[in-house]
Amino acid sequence: MVLALQGKSRLDIVKDAFRAYDIRGTYPEQIDEDLFYQIGKSIATKIQKESNEKKIIICMDGRLTGPLLKKSLIAGLIDTGIDIIDIGILPTPLLYFSLYHLKIDNGLMITGSHNPKNYNGIKIVINKKTLFNEHIMRLFETIKNSDYVNSREKGVKEFNNEIVDEYINEIRTTITIKNPFKVVIDCGNGVTGAITERIFNAFNVDHEIIHENVDGNFPNHPPDPSNENNLLDIKKAVVKTQSELGIAYDGDGDRIIAINADGEVIWPDELMIIFSRDILKRNKNAKIVYDVKCTANLEKEIKKNGGIPILSRTGHSFIKKAITEEKAKLGGEMSGHIFFADKWYGFDDGIYTSLRLLEILTNNKTSNILTNLPKSISTPEINIPFDENNHIIFMKSFVEQSKFEGAKIVDIDGLKIIYDDSWGLIRCSNTTSSIVLRFEADTDIAMKNIKSMFKKIMLRIDNALIIPF
Repeated sequence: MVLALQGKSRLDIVKDAFRAYDIRGTYPEQIDEDLFYQIGKSIATKIQKESNEKKIIICMDGRLTGPLLKKSLIAGLIDTGIDIIDIGILPTPLLYFSLYHLKIDNGLMITGSHNPKNYNGIKIVINKKTLFNEHIMRLFETIKNSDYVNSREKGVKEFNNEIVDEYINEIRTTITIKNPFKVVIDCGNGVTGAITERIFNAFNVDHEIIHENVDGNFPNHPPDPSNENNLLDIKKAVVKTQSELGIAYDGDGDRIIAINADGEVIWPDELMIIFSRDILKRNKNAKIVYDVKCTANLEKEIKKNGGIPILSRTGHSFIKKAITEEKAKLGGEMSGHIFFADKWYGFDDGIYTSLRLLEILTNNKTSNILTNLPKSISTPEINIPFDENNHIIFMKSFVEQSKFEGAKIVDIDGLKIIYDDSWGLIRCSNTTSSIVLRFEADTDIAMKNIKSMFKKIMLRIDNALIIPF
C-alpha cells in the first residue's frame, strides 16, 4: 500500500474512505488494489456470517481505476468463498435492478459517482439492504483486525450480459411515452453513455446525446450535474436544437438534473413537485420522502395534493431506508437522487426518472408543467471546504454557539433553522471534508437576514473563514 501522507498513519487515511453511506476515496492515496482485496474479504466475511446466500452481483462504472480495483475486489471475495455474477460496465441503477430481477440479495457497485476522476469507491448492498454508517465502519474494523472468515472452498465467477435488455423490457411494462418531445441528454462521459442510445431508441424518443463516450478522464466537464457550471453545454444544446427538455446524468447514472426549453435548470426538489403531483392523483394519502435540503414548496405541494410528507437525512441510504420503513411511493433529495416505489422498485435511478418525466409531459401534452412551479428565492448548495475532517469540529461548535430566537429547529441532519418567511441549513457533507449550506426565502430581505444570522455565527467560530455569501 502507498505511504502515509501529511503525518497521518496509513490506517487513518484508509479509515477516511469509509463514509456515511459508501466507501469512497482518492486513488491511490486512500484506496488502492490492496485495500480493495481486503474490502472483498471483509464483505465476504459479513456475507458468510449473516447471509443465507453466498452470491454477489458486481458492476462498475467507467472510471479509469475501475478494472484494477474490480479485479482485486473479486479476488478477495472469491478467496473467501463467495460466488460472483459480473454484469459488466453499467450504471448503478442497473446493479440495483439486477438484484431484484435475478433475485440475489447482495450487490457491489464500483463507482466514484459524481466525484472528480481520481476518486473511486463502492456502494454496498447486503441482504437486500444498502449499508451505511456503523455497518460500513464494521467492514473497516474487520480489515483493521484481519478478522476474516477462512473458507475451505473458493468462489466462482460467471458473467451476465443480458441485464440491459431485461431492464428495458421491464421499464416498458411500467411506462408509456406518447408523441415524445425532443430531448437532449448529457451523459457527461459517464457510464450512462454505454446504454442511453439503446434505451431512448426503445421508447422512440426524439433525442440527441452529447458527451456520450464513456471516458474516465471526463474531458468535457466533471460528472456532477448538481453543479450548475457543469450544465453549460446542455443548456446551449437545448436552446440550439429547440428541444423541450434537457437531461443531465451524473457519472454513475443514479442522479438527474433537468433543463427546460428556455435553458433553465429544474432542480431535483422541483422535479419532486412534478412527480408528487402525478403520483398523488392516483394514490391519495401516499407518503413521499425528501431530504432536509429540499424546498419548502415541496412539503406544501405534498400536503396540498393529499399526500403525507416525510423528512429525511440527506443520503441515498437514508432515503431508501425511510421509503421502506414508511412504505412511501416516492423519495428524493436535492442532489438528484430520485426513488420511485410507485410501479418501480424504490431505488435511485436517473434513467428511469427521466423516462417517468417524459411520460408525464406527453400525457399532459404540454411542457408547461416544467415552468408552472411554485417560486421562491433560493441558493444552490454552498460548499465550504475544510482540511481533513475539521468540518466536523466546526459543525459541533456551530451547534453549541447558535441561538435562533423564534425559529423551528430541525436537527436530524445538521441544523435546519425555519422561520415563516425563510430557512437556512448547515450540515456536514457525507462525501467530502466540507460544510454544506443552503438557504431559501420568500423575499430578498428575508434571504439577506437568514444568511446574515448564519454568517455571524460562523465568523464568531472562525473569523478567517472564507464565506461565499
